Amino acid sequence: MSGIETAFFGALGADAERKISKSGKPYLRFTVRVENDDAVTWVSVLCFDSDAHERADRMVKGTRVYIEGRLSTSEWTAQDGAKRFGLSVMSWHCRLAQIGRNRVKREAEKVSVAAGKTYHSPCSAPEGRWPSSDFNDEIPW
Repeated sequence: MSGIETAFFGALGADAERKISKSGKPYLRFTVRVENDDAVTWVSVLCFDSDAHERADRMVKGTRVYIEGRLSTSEWTAQDGAKRFGLSVMSWHCRLAQIGRNRVKREAEKVSVAAGKTYHSPCSAPEGRWPSSDFNDEIPW
């Protein structure tokens, strides 16, 4: 099964783990809690986004993230012998979300900017890609 392209927001269930593939490519492994009304779904993520790998130290339990990737189902046998099923995503794009719990960190970074320190938003558009666009607007929910 090739999977379905997906994009979603969620919260990390544990700190992201830095890994190296057999071919020597760095990636992150983590789980994301996705909520929809009263339902909660856990998604296992393998993230091959180099920008996310550089920010792995900020990807700690509870941090809100935005993920894009290829969704597929997983099947495994638990220790008790029962078959289990779950969702997994092979991600090519992962960013810290500028909503929810992360907002506190963002406000602290704004204070450091006021104190003369340089701040680069993880959600900023690349230089010259979209003229005069501001991607740091608040999301209204």
